[in-house]
Amino acid sequence: MNMKIREILAVLAVSALCGCTDFLDVVPDNIATIEMAFNNRANAEKYLATCYARVPLYGNQHENPGLTAGNDIWYYTMEDHYFSNTWAFGIANGLQNVSDPINNYWDGVKGGKPLYQAIRDCNIFIENVSDRNRVTDLNETDRRRWIAEAKILKAYYHFYLFQLYGPIPIVDVNLPISATEEEVRIKRDKVETVVNYIVNLIDEATGDLPLKIQNEATEMGRLTQPAALAIKAKTLLLAASPLFNGNTDYANFKDWDGEPYFPQEYSTNKWKLAADACEEALKTAIEAGHGLYNFKEESLTNLPDGLMYSMNVRQAVTERFNRELVWGCGKSYTHDLQCHCQPRLAAYQIEKEYTCRGMYAPTLDIAEMFYSSNGVPIEEDKEWISSNGYSERYQVATATEADKYFVKEGYQTAKLNLNREPRFYGTLGFDGASWYGHGKNNPDDLYYLEAKKGQVSGQSSLALYSITGYYAKKLIYYKNIISQTSEVIEEYPFPIVRLADLYLMYAEALNEATDNGEFVPTEVYTNIDIVRERSGLEGVIDSWKKYSTSPNKPSTKEGMREIIRRERQIELALEGIRYHDLRRWKLAKSTYNNTFVRGWSIDQENTEDYYVVRNIAQKKYSQKDYLWPVKYDDIIKNPNLKQNPGNKKGEHYYEEILYTNQFIHIPINGM
Repeated sequence: MNMKIREILAVLAVSALCGCTDFLDVVPDNIATIEMAFNNRANAEKYLATCYARVPLYGNQHENPGLTAGNDIWYYTMEDHYFSNTWAFGIANGLQNVSDPINNYWDGVKGGKPLYQAIRDCNIFIENVSDRNRVTDLNETDRRRWIAEAKILKAYYHFYLFQLYGPIPIVDVNLPISATEEEVRIKRDKVETVVNYIVNLIDEATGDLPLKIQNEATEMGRLTQPAALAIKAKTLLLAASPLFNGNTDYANFKDWDGEPYFPQEYSTNKWKLAADACEEALKTAIEAGHGLYNFKEESLTNLPDGLMYSMNVRQAVTERFNRELVWGCGKSYTHDLQCHCQPRLAAYQIEKEYTCRGMYAPTLDIAEMFYSSNGVPIEEDKEWISSNGYSERYQVATATEADKYFVKEGYQTAKLNLNREPRFYGTLGFDGASWYGHGKNNPDDLYYLEAKKGQVSGQSSLALYSITGYYAKKLIYYKNIISQTSEVIEEYPFPIVRLADLYLMYAEALNEATDNGEFVPTEVYTNIDIVRERSGLEGVIDSWKKYSTSPNKPSTKEGMREIIRRERQIELALEGIRYHDLRRWKLAKSTYNNTFVRGWSIDQENTEDYYVVRNIAQKKYSQKDYLWPVKYDDIIKNPNLKQNPGNKKGEHYYEEILYTNQFIHIPINGM
């Protein structure tokens, strides 16, 4: 590569780090040339940190579309004195467009990381560190490991782009300065070509990675074999899913040779490949010492069982580098995220406008998604139905002594908030709900939310409140301290992959790999049940047999598909995964289009008036929304690129969305 372009690329690549791990907390010096960047081990390691620095900030609600682009949560506004999120939340509000796309990870603007620049950074690193005449003070073991890390990162960046845009250009090597105009005008590769490239690159590099991090003080968050294999598993699961596996919706989306970018024939074998990859990732992760988080074991705390189970899912996310975390993004702005989630728990916190914003509001759809205390959907729980608990779920009931660890005894709340599974209470806060931690760790002396208008946790002004009446408890570390004199918010590495995700991925792939007419493999139940057991629930077969109006649902592939998908949405709720799952399952349109974002009447003081369901916004979603738009200017500059279907200059990516701060009453009629 010409010296001049090398120098330019080095200046672009070696930038201030916002990195992904403790390893990346140090900002490297500005290195002017490639020769200086790779003249010794210390400088080369800084360049490796730069390759990591492009990892998307998973805990940043502005930049991670999985968090705020769907209907998992809602804000009362996109922008006011305290808050601005016109990026990811702008997508949810219908502002995505072709002219200047939001969360543009193709170019790296408007809340998107420049992932093609990230790939070029990785290519520069691989090229130079592979040269044994460079970085001469680097031993061979570390050289192989560093090259492997850069290759896995390159594969991961291709995966992330693939997840958003579908068929993408593969950039295996950087173009030389002598490249012709036509060579610079790269083309999109077919879906299967992209998938094979990512998988092959991971297979090539994984063996040179460590099984686990040895130096936890300096290297936490760097890639390991389990993390690499998890990325491979996610890639193959995505490729096997309905969005990419025989999707005839894109039959007319063709390359310049007239061949469809998407495979038009469905293949069960793709699910088998995904299952094999998930199994390998799981086995390797367990060999490395990963396991499901257990609050009792890791905190040595003796709590009532239900409260303990609720803390398992909460701390699996927020406990720094706990054993369930396969790969996590440390520098992902979880401090800011926690402040947005944190409601006011005491009167003095009304003045804590920075740390107690309480505006990151899970929607009623998310609240209704969780199981009953019997471990089955509330709409098919025999006890709920026979007692009119489901039809009257929006009506008010009084919490009893049996509820006291989750809901304040004697407090009136919606029936929907009572008799739910532990993960419901570990994930969500609501009017009357207990809030373990923050200095109160005695189960008989807890904080309780009071969220009606004028109350401590409720709407008291025109800003800083939950628009739905629900709060994202799961994303807040329980040891944070917000006292009258001090505020301590501990950041945590937001999960990219945790072990529960791998178990559920494996269950899904095994189930889908089953040919029609076959029994559901035992391993499907085993892998979903281990996740349920950690939350205090019985196995799938027993739960449905005892409590469901559809007791035979787990016996069929189709029934288990429904159960697994719901289990993923519950276990991984608010972690930015549901949005992408709904896309890959081709359920985003039916879930989002013409549906209302709903919550309680949070502007009411009276209990009966508060528990009236109100519409907050109406979402629109069409076929073109499954694949994100490439910026129009990029298409103009490179005529070899083809735009994703349905995206035209001057058209909004979404159709019109109805959004208002004025509530719209909906008659519920008990349903």
